Amino acid sequence: MRTTARLVLIAALAFFAAAVLPSAAQALPGTYVTTYADAPGRPRPCLNDTPTCRPVGIVKRGSHLIYCQTMGATVVLGGYVSNWWVMTDLGTGRVFIPALYVDNWDLVSMSLPYC
Repeated sequence: MRTTARLVLIAALAFFAAAVLPSAAQALPGTYVTTYADAPGRPRPCLNDTPTCRPVGIVKRGSHLIYCQTMGATVVLGGYVSNWWVMTDLGTGRVFIPALYVDNWDLVSMSLPYC
C-alpha cells in the first residue's frame, strides 16, 4: 500500500512539475546579445521624429538583454536593410532598437519570441 501511495505521489509531482515549469521558464527574461554600436532607443519601432517616436535614450554598445522582436520601420545601416526591431531595457523603461545593431542577428532571431 505504501508503495502505491509513493507512486501516486511521484506521478502527481511529475504532472504538476510539467505544468509549472513551462510558465516558470517563460517568466525568465529574454536573451543576452551584443550590440556593436550605440543605438537610439525609441518607444516604438519607428523612425519619424514625432513625440511618440523620438528617441528616449541611447542603448550603449555592449551586452544587453533583449526580450522580443517585431517588425517596424525599415532601417538602412552600412549597406544593410532590415525592418526588424528588438525590445530591450534602457534602465528607465523598455525601448526598441533596430535589429541591425545586434551582432549575429540571424542566429538570435531564430530563438527570440515576437512582441
